[in-house]
Amino acid sequence: MNLRPRFSLKRLLRHGRAEVRRSLQARTVALTVILTLAVAIVFSGVSMVSVRASLLTQITSQSRADYSNMVQQAQTSLDAADVSTAVQIQQLVNDLASSLQSEGSSNLIGVYLWSRDTNSRAIIPVSTEPSYQSLISDDIRSSVASDLDDSVFYQPVEIPGDSGMPGSGTPAAVLGTVLDFGVAGNLEFFAIYSYTFQQQSLTQIQLSLVVICALLSIVVGVVIWLVIRGIVRPIERVAAASETLASGNLDMRVTVDRKDELGVLQQSFNTMADALNQKIDELEEASVFQKRFVSDVSHELRTPVTTMRMASDLLEMKKDGFDPSTKRTVELLAGQISRFQDMLADLLEISRYDAGYAALDLVETDLCEPIETAVDQVDGIAQAKRVPIHTYLPNVQVLTRIDSRRVIRIVRNLLANAVDFAEDRPIEVRVAANRKAVAISVRDYGVGIDEDKVAHVFDRFWRGDLSRSRVTGGTGLGLSIAMTDALLHHGSIRVRSAVGEGTWFLVLLPRDPDQGEVADAELPVNFASETPDDLRVTGGFGVATSQVTHDYHEVRRDTMMGRPL
Repeated sequence: MNLRPRFSLKRLLRHGRAEVRRSLQARTVALTVILTLAVAIVFSGVSMVSVRASLLTQITSQSRADYSNMVQQAQTSLDAADVSTAVQIQQLVNDLASSLQSEGSSNLIGVYLWSRDTNSRAIIPVSTEPSYQSLISDDIRSSVASDLDDSVFYQPVEIPGDSGMPGSGTPAAVLGTVLDFGVAGNLEFFAIYSYTFQQQSLTQIQLSLVVICALLSIVVGVVIWLVIRGIVRPIERVAAASETLASGNLDMRVTVDRKDELGVLQQSFNTMADALNQKIDELEEASVFQKRFVSDVSHELRTPVTTMRMASDLLEMKKDGFDPSTKRTVELLAGQISRFQDMLADLLEISRYDAGYAALDLVETDLCEPIETAVDQVDGIAQAKRVPIHTYLPNVQVLTRIDSRRVIRIVRNLLANAVDFAEDRPIEVRVAANRKAVAISVRDYGVGIDEDKVAHVFDRFWRGDLSRSRVTGGTGLGLSIAMTDALLHHGSIRVRSAVGEGTWFLVLLPRDPDQGEVADAELPVNFASETPDDLRVTGGFGVATSQVTHDYHEVRRDTMMGRPL
């Protein structure tokens, strides 16, 4: 059985608010319709007040005129009457009331006559519509009874409706005066006029204005919708083209189909796209030339640097026979040539990455072996800086398909960077592994890196502190090369750092790069959040298999002393 969703005004309003918030077109239409409706309501209200006042003035004037004619007619009839007995007088008054009722205006609903004086010749009160006699209030009767100038008194009243509620009836008016009837004394003459027709006309006008306001708002809303749609649609096409262009499709263009300001926008977008495409081509060409220049220079410099290295080695062998000043010069020369060779090696490696020639030589290897090799290679630098390196390795093999040469370089570069900033505090190297991935942790407790600089640590030629004395003499390429080596393994390197607490690198590699990247949820250890200075991690260090978790044995290397503890 299919259940149709029930209509919900609350859900409709919530959807409408959401649409107004997210859509300029809907927001403009809604605002225009509301303003149009508000103006129409105000205009209708003012018009209704004016029409009501005009109708009231008109019908009051008509009622007064009709009543004045009836008073004149009645007075004439009374003056011309030749009656003497009470029966004749009563008959005359009865006939007069009937005559006035029949000859009065269409909205006359009742005529009332009764004696002003109470004497033997007083007549019986006459009324053509007794049911409305209660509308003649004591106030107007008192006013008419006390009048001596034959004035006409007017009082607005309301004929009760069927519900009996105030305001639900029909407006009416009571007019009263005194007629001079010499035989029977003065007569009080009242007439009640109904404004039913005028009230119906006013109601019809109100309904017409409501319909006109609603139709006007709908028409204005539709017109504004069409107008805004004609403006928004071209802008949406330009925005969609911008997203496509940003995604890498540099051939994306928009059709220029207008001659107004939107046409200028379309043409400007195409001009911008052409200029951007041209600039990207120029930058790519310049980048190719730059990479080729770096590669060519690096290759060309290898031969003279090798010759210089040979000459330096020869001088090194004979430096003991030189005077102290020359001996120091030879030592400085050897150090700078070594640094130059390292720089050339890094530049050549970068050029191979850029040229797309870098490839992995994957061999199943115990991950602990390249880590220990990298630690041994950094021992000398750590001794010079008096920084202890502590390694905590699993007591079982962690067999992983890796390119050992690149993993050694990754760990070595991370350790060299840590030594530069450890400031005599220890560096810890740990390993975590599961069936999918391995993680190599390198953490120092040194000065740390500012939060806004952490994102740049893998940029080429970037250094965290240019004023710091660097024993390693790095080029600013080490961490960039380490990241590239990790990416070649379909892995990554993640870093967190806090000033005064140190820096923590996690090298995350799949156990089999041919299987592709490993999802974060399947990593043995990872940082707990994306915050650059949050040093908390999830997971644990160790080797987890499907059956058992192996504990650590501890291999601590104190490079200050140069021997294992």
